[in-house]
Amino acid sequence: MSTIADPPSAPNPGDPTRDRFGRLRSRHNARTHGLTAALPDGEAEAAAMQAFADRWAAQLGSEVEAEEALIRAAAVAYARFERCRKAEEAALRDASRLAVERWERRKRHAVRRKAQDLARDPIAIVAELETSSFGCEWLQRHWQRLDAKLAQGVAWDPRELAFAMTLLGLLPMPPGPGGDPIARQIWSLARIVSGDRQAAVDGLPGDPEAARVALRRRIAEEFDRLDRLRADLWEHQDGPEAEAIARSGLVDSSKEGQLRQRYRREAFSEMIRGINQVMRIRVERSRDDDRQWRRAHTSPPRPHPEPAPPPIPAGSRDEPPLPSAGEPEPSGPGGESRPGQAGPSRVGPEPPSPPTPSFVPASHRNEPPKPPSGTDSHRRNTESCKTFLPGDAVEVPEGDRRTEPSAEAPAAAPPDARFPAERSSPGGVGRGAAPAPGPVGPGDVFSPAPPSPRPDLRGRRSIASAGAGRPSPGPCDPGPVRAESGGAAVEAASGPPGLPNVRAKP
Repeated sequence: MSTIADPPSAPNPGDPTRDRFGRLRSRHNARTHGLTAALPDGEAEAAAMQAFADRWAAQLGSEVEAEEALIRAAAVAYARFERCRKAEEAALRDASRLAVERWERRKRHAVRRKAQDLARDPIAIVAELETSSFGCEWLQRHWQRLDAKLAQGVAWDPRELAFAMTLLGLLPMPPGPGGDPIARQIWSLARIVSGDRQAAVDGLPGDPEAARVALRRRIAEEFDRLDRLRADLWEHQDGPEAEAIARSGLVDSSKEGQLRQRYRREAFSEMIRGINQVMRIRVERSRDDDRQWRRAHTSPPRPHPEPAPPPIPAGSRDEPPLPSAGEPEPSGPGGESRPGQAGPSRVGPEPPSPPTPSFVPASHRNEPPKPPSGTDSHRRNTESCKTFLPGDAVEVPEGDRRTEPSAEAPAAAPPDARFPAERSSPGGVGRGAAPAPGPVGPGDVFSPAPPSPRPDLRGRRSIASAGAGRPSPGPCDPGPVRAESGGAAVEAASGPPGLPNVRAKP
């Protein structure tokens, strides 16, 4: 016979209490640890969050609502951080305790495995058990079991008597007349308790009740010896090992442990971000207040005029005196200016330079003549006896009257120590430095001469008459170049750009 169950009753929508508690319970349906929950976990944590927020807002202070909101958000993050910290500490505490328990279980299991050979070799096994606190604990536990039977007034059976002898590190057999006194005492007392009065020896009680008390006293002495040995072994051997195991249990490298650490770091980072944001807002507001205060209490800077430079005295100026308009310019014979003196001053703008023709024949260009084919113009002079020396006569071709300086001649040769410098005079030409070129006078003769071929420089050296593409001389030009040939002197002076200027003197 089948029965139909009643359908579940629908929740009463008019009951607000039931609806509210239902929502609270449903929030925890998928909860595993609650470390990432933004809402408090219970009323105690909600009160802690509120206390944190109020205390932080009072300590840090807030001038605007944004600062207070950030402070309260940081306090909530701190409460979540505390929740993660407590959960992690509890988990690590349990992990450490479980690690120590597992280590103790392994030690006890090793002792039990070792004690299985006690009946076969009691001397070696007892000595090995007494090397650890867990071995002493195993011996004490079995002595307690034997003493508990005596405490109930029950005598030992032969198997228990043999086992008691092995616990002492002796063979499970009756000791001889010259055996160990402790072994003879325990064997005799156990036999007397069992009702064998013939086993009594000198110095031992013959009554079973008195023998039982004496036997329990002897078991207590052995128990105290093992207890002292166990404490010493734990302090110097097993205790430090247990502490190391406990510390290793505080490191949780499992997946759950890594998740707990990540949740704790996230909560701490959120708290620090909120505090840093509050500090940043305060710093910006302080800077803004500082700028406004400076703008209100600082006047604009007044411009300071630069001081005028002091006047330069007339006597300290390095300027040549200007000649007067009516004063004639001193000149040399023939209306020429004397060497070393300036020409007539010009009043007014400079005259324009003559135009340069666009198409100039190749023979009139300021280009060095090309060396004849088959010769090497850069070859060294192999005839050292024909080297040109200062003072040698220079052969000048008759038709060569060009005034452009030679490409081979330097712009300004250093004076030779063998020939002292002499000043030039109107009547002759010396070997000293030539005066600066002056302006072109009316006595200058302009006779453009065609360029002549360049003489061979491998023989006796002469001054080339062809121009080397040098630009027209300027105010820094060393002056005319003079060369002596027999009794005649030729002076080449620089004139306007593009026009040759030759002045010949007998």
